[in-house]
Amino acid sequence: MTSDMSDSILIVGASVRAAAFSALAAGLRPVCGDLFADADLAARAAVTAVRPYPAGFVDFARTAPPGPWMYTGALENEPELVDRISRNRPLLGNSGEVLKRVRDPAGVHRTLVRAGLVAPECRATSAGLPRNGTWLCKPLKSSGGRRVHPLDAETATVRRDSAAYFQQRIEGLACAAVYLAAGGESRLLGVTEQLLRSAHPRESEFCYTGSIGPLRMSEQAAATFDRIGRVLSGEFELQGIFGVDAVLAGETVWPVEVNPRYTASVEVVERALRISVVDLHVAACRDRQLPSIVEIPIISPSSGKWFGKQILFATADIEVTPRFTEQALRHNRRPEQPEVADIPRPGTRLTVGQPVLTVLAHGDSDAEMRQVLNDRSRQWADLLYAGTSAAQ
Repeated sequence: MTSDMSDSILIVGASVRAAAFSALAAGLRPVCGDLFADADLAARAAVTAVRPYPAGFVDFARTAPPGPWMYTGALENEPELVDRISRNRPLLGNSGEVLKRVRDPAGVHRTLVRAGLVAPECRATSAGLPRNGTWLCKPLKSSGGRRVHPLDAETATVRRDSAAYFQQRIEGLACAAVYLAAGGESRLLGVTEQLLRSAHPRESEFCYTGSIGPLRMSEQAAATFDRIGRVLSGEFELQGIFGVDAVLAGETVWPVEVNPRYTASVEVVERALRISVVDLHVAACRDRQLPSIVEIPIISPSSGKWFGKQILFATADIEVTPRFTEQALRHNRRPEQPEVADIPRPGTRLTVGQPVLTVLAHGDSDAEMRQVLNDRSRQWADLLYAGTSAAQ
């Protein structure tokens, strides 16, 4: 990154800490707005907790220092808002018009099938579909897998077709690919396994709770992932970082959703490749250029390190204590490569199912990686609930 890239960049979204840290690694000065203004982000960058969400981002962007801007999740669901902010500052990412097209499940399905790729069948309504869990009911405006449910006798009566679409359920390994796009071309940067489960008794079993990668796969599967990115970037004129959620069933890759922005799994890919993806994102959007293959060393199946992140969710209502926040901040010997992130401020009130913080780690094997993540999550949960009945 050249010296003029030390200018500020506005980053907004529901949670921007990971993208902001990536921007700092690129030599940029992020000015941030999200829902949390977490303590670790506030320690390293200017950040504001923006309300109301997402409409408050318009006024926030109007008063922020000049410079380009980018968004994280879930502003891909707000194309009009994206265009409003972009009238007053350069956008590094996908415009509202692109978002409308690429977030249309039927349009994405047609594009993939026309290119000779497989994709789960999609329907606009549930009429005539079996209520046996072989189809999924998915909100048109979704993020993190929340409110996704199998279509069965129970959910069929409580979901409004006008706010949802229906997608064939594919069994296999949930994963997420990360791409960089410019000028109708793309580069596959990496693929991670997605950790999915319910974060709340009444929540979806498909909630995103973390990522582990790089995913080891065959050359055939890797080539398919690469082609998926090329097809989508060419058809929808995507710019910069984007992600594709998919299911890997044997050697077959089933793309299920496009996330046209910096995604949660990017942070794991960055650690594996030792790069700043925001650095690449800025160059792709500004110069319409992609890095060469040499500059992006795709991890091979024989590579020995695993990297991961896992979100800790509240299991009981709790107020975050100063001791918890201070200990979490002190735990990170290298703030630019944290072991615990998205650290809540003292006094933050958490309810069951809300995210508490994120633990990050690496290991020499898949099993070791998962064990470290689980152990660290347990340790922070114990500290959070120390002295309460929830600790019993």
